Amino acid sequence: MPVQLKRFGRYELIRRVSLGGMAEVFKANSYMDGKLEKVVALKRLLPNMAENQSFIEMFLQEAKLASRLNHPNICRLYELGKEGGSFYLTMEYVYGRDLRTVLKALKKQKTQILPRIAAWIGLQVALGLTYAYHREDENAAPMHIVHRDISPQNVMIGFDGSVKIIDFGIAKAANTTVQTDVGILKGKYSYMSPEHAEREPLDARSDIWSLGVVLHELLNAKRLFIGDSMADTIDQVLHRPIPPLDSIPDALANSVMRMLERNRDRRFANHQQVVVALEETLATENSPVTSAEIAQWMTTIFPNAAMEEEDLADHELHRLLVSAEERGVETTDMCGEITSATEIYVADTTTQADYRAALERFMIARQSDGSHAKGHSQKSHHNTGVLTLMDANVWSDTLWALLTIGIGLYVLLEVLL
Repeated sequence: MPVQLKRFGRYELIRRVSLGGMAEVFKANSYMDGKLEKVVALKRLLPNMAENQSFIEMFLQEAKLASRLNHPNICRLYELGKEGGSFYLTMEYVYGRDLRTVLKALKKQKTQILPRIAAWIGLQVALGLTYAYHREDENAAPMHIVHRDISPQNVMIGFDGSVKIIDFGIAKAANTTVQTDVGILKGKYSYMSPEHAEREPLDARSDIWSLGVVLHELLNAKRLFIGDSMADTIDQVLHRPIPPLDSIPDALANSVMRMLERNRDRRFANHQQVVVALEETLATENSPVTSAEIAQWMTTIFPNAAMEEEDLADHELHRLLVSAEERGVETTDMCGEITSATEIYVADTTTQADYRAALERFMIARQSDGSHAKGHSQKSHHNTGVLTLMDANVWSDTLWALLTIGIGLYVLLEVLL
């Protein structure tokens, strides 16, 4: 039997990439007229939000804004739709890692990013923000889009060397009709500008602050604002002295520190000024930074990326299945729901041993951090062995359920005895 994927309209959901408070994002195959069209990122409004009109308006507002943005440094929107009562939108799928993952990998490897690479990444983000802020609406008026959530999680670095801004979920244009509820802060507190934290009107300088925080963390290899609570983090954003970047070239350090001026009138006035400053910094380098260099850098950080990338993994799994069938071995079947355990049933025969070992090594290698892979050698009534891949959250839920049952039984015994 073929590999079974969960269907959603004309899409096949491969795996869930992220889960937020309003929506979840899947990697998915897009089909047109029954034929595979392309791989996309599918963002779907969570079921518990489907009846909340304010969240629906925010979701549609994101699609409206993103539909007008077509820039190499911004993740492109493909489609907005509704399937089975759920609103969704599909976007360009970026084969890469977000900056948060890059930072974690660098820390684990005990290496730091080169200042010239950090400056180049910052330049690409600034170029995307410049375009978005000055993009015109249908009446040829500048939209003045403020992303409001620039953070390492929302900057993707592709294995092709590309840099793309993602998630305009809480972005606002000057002429938007969707208003933030009074008293509600939206965004990641550690990357909010002081004026955002103070609930003041925002302009391009708010995103400039956020980009400054990202660059400071890239260059210093350390979180800038991280408290024990939301209130503590916001207090740090408003009052904590910002550590200088002493070991960084002066031009770059000065640009980042200017982006982090708490008085927004002392920051760069607009994104274009940030672009010019970073371009001047990079112009002093002996050799220019290129996409090819970034691609090579990413390969160095993530040497097993090809194995871990899901669509390549599915291709490799398919190759293994075909190889097994060509050898006359019982067809292997993968089943399981998205976000739950995935079980791969392998015919438990002597002739299958090499294939099964390769499959187990492959499936374990493809698991991302935080997941757990476990192989079972026992036979089922179908004479198969089972390799179970369990997401960490599923294991956690299972353990909590068992613990709860155990406590309940203990209390019951105490009462009876």
